[in-house]
Amino acid sequence: MEKYFAGIDAGTTGTTVMIFDRDGTIMSSGYAEYRTKHPHPGWVDQDMHELWEGLCTAAKQATSRFKGDLTQIVSIGVSSQRGSFVPVDENWQPLSDAIVWSDGRATKETQWIIDEFGDDGYYSITGLNPSSLWVYPKLKWLKENRPEIYGKTWKFLNGQEWILHNLGSTELFANPSALNYNGMFDIKTLEYAPELFERAGLDLDMMPPIVHELRKVGVVSAEGAAATGFAEGTVLSPGGGDQQCAAVGSGVTKAGMAELSLGTAAVMVAQLDEAPDMAENMTSGVSFGAHAIPHRWDMEGTAHAAGVVLRWWRDTYGQPEVEAAKALDLSPYDLITLEASQAPIGSDGLLFFPFFNSQANPHFVDHARGGMLGLTQIHSRHHAARAVLEGVIYELRMAVESMEGALGRPFDTIRLSGGGAKSLFWSQMQADIYGRPVERLKVSECAVLGAAILGAVGAGELTDIDSAVDAMVHTHGFIEPNMEAHAVYTDFFNVFEKAFLAWADNGVYNDLAEVTARHSGTD
Repeated sequence: MEKYFAGIDAGTTGTTVMIFDRDGTIMSSGYAEYRTKHPHPGWVDQDMHELWEGLCTAAKQATSRFKGDLTQIVSIGVSSQRGSFVPVDENWQPLSDAIVWSDGRATKETQWIIDEFGDDGYYSITGLNPSSLWVYPKLKWLKENRPEIYGKTWKFLNGQEWILHNLGSTELFANPSALNYNGMFDIKTLEYAPELFERAGLDLDMMPPIVHELRKVGVVSAEGAAATGFAEGTVLSPGGGDQQCAAVGSGVTKAGMAELSLGTAAVMVAQLDEAPDMAENMTSGVSFGAHAIPHRWDMEGTAHAAGVVLRWWRDTYGQPEVEAAKALDLSPYDLITLEASQAPIGSDGLLFFPFFNSQANPHFVDHARGGMLGLTQIHSRHHAARAVLEGVIYELRMAVESMEGALGRPFDTIRLSGGGAKSLFWSQMQADIYGRPVERLKVSECAVLGAAILGAVGAGELTDIDSAVDAMVHTHGFIEPNMEAHAVYTDFFNVFEKAFLAWADNGVYNDLAEVTARHSGTD
């Protein structure tokens, strides 16, 4: 009997479900969007029931389009958001909306971390710079500001555990790579750091136990089968955090390789074969954590708003493209990038800053916010659309440079994944702005493929990760940078970075946050 492997990527704004054969060919797929909530500036919540409904819709699309017998799908692996968490009671029922990874409400608690541990002290323990985006300060915020929820909580779950439970797993666990944004690890052991809980007055026993190995954690229940279309009894196995799954699904399983995923956020991941030396990396601006491959580490650079910026442009200013796309049966994003291609490199001096939810690697400015600089009467929709695309990649160049600094040399290859990698125009722009060759993958939704690979290995259906990657991950080849374009982009990038740092260093973002909080009512 031919066997097939399913992957689920439950992202921030939508879930993708795909079913693959042993060669990595997509046999069927489904996708459904859902929303995040923004009750106050900088806050991001999510209704887990809406997420589950979207996941079920995507799963039913994939299973209904699958041409084989559903019992031939022998495993399911799950990729999920990292740093999003939901408090649940003993029946696994959410006690509130989830707080999403990109939520930045816990600024006072982040300052407490800095005062209590020092930037270097916290970084040396966790591999992360202090940030309001990690779960650690948000748990402290929840205990101090929503004590009625904290007091009723049985466990704080990452989305992955909750999703697998809904599918049929009865085991309580957490995968280490899905916890990379929690900010509560000991980076050397990839276990919880008790000192962090004790000094914050948090309860370690409210966290699920960490399971490092890839293995079966349950099977699809009758209820899970009815909701998703998967066959009852299909083996469930953890995949990992979304970006770590994407690293596997892009074939980044060796040191010196990097994967850059352009999804809701953009994250660059590179593998490390041993625990990082935190003393040597104290000023690198790079984040370190667990790889989805057991007992390996990775380093990351993150832009917290990437694809979501383009979605904001589509929803706010892209109505003409949306309507035209419907008539032409195209994606509105194809028309937006076509429009952007009509403007020159550098957008005639129009710079866009994509800091919708802070700036992460390498500077970690929690209060950084988006905007435009250089706008004049000569600028058109073409310029603005291109400036948005360029601004996202300018921020990512800061992360690329910091990670190569930590590595001590340029990456051997940067493989592009996520929805943004579907655009040849945006991919060429990345090669030109970084000044590095990039590769597009034949399955651009690498997190789903990686989840399927990890799930199948965990279920015992595939022998090991390396051989599965060799068989299932394929590229379109290299896109070489245009170095003349790179020189022009570098001139504009230098102004972009200089302006951002000037605003950050002179307290402009902090002043804006203080004034906004004073007049917005963020209690």
